[in-house]
Amino acid sequence: MDLAEQGELIGKLLLAAFCGGLIGWQRDRRQYVAGLRTMALVAVGASLFTSVNEVVGVDRVAANIVTGIGFLGAGIIFRDGATVRGITTAATVWAVAAIGVAIGTELYLLALVATPLVFLILEMRPLSEYLAGHRPEMPLPEMLRRNNRSDDEPAQEASADAEDEGIGRRES
Repeated sequence: MDLAEQGELIGKLLLAAFCGGLIGWQRDRRQYVAGLRTMALVAVGASLFTSVNEVVGVDRVAANIVTGIGFLGAGIIFRDGATVRGITTAATVWAVAAIGVAIGTELYLLALVATPLVFLILEMRPLSEYLAGHRPEMPLPEMLRRNNRSDDEPAQEASADAEDEGIGRRES
């Protein structure tokens, strides 16, 4: 393999690290266990295995990535009493691995569309909670909300984390 082809593989790894890292950054912001480093490593690893698969011509690598990520995901999911935790994180690891495989097989546009799509889906938690009836009002950006506080009440700083956890919210 010549130097130009190896340079292309390095470019694939860097793109996979960026895409996985972007999704991991969202997870870090929400203080979940599998964050930027984990997601970047999953995407880079999947891309690297897929790129090696392309070079040596063995077609079973992608199927084994799916199996390996399934095993990793099973370790992320755990039960806490009647609650099951880690399902979204496991699904995120699975999606990031698929993005890495897409990059490894030179489906760059697909990977670049999938990355913000996964990010957007992860950011939809407040909307999902509203639609499920767990939030009293529709989550909207601050600039779209009506100002319902009186002049006596102090303004509250809104943050995405506070919004997710319902911190600082008034009952309607």
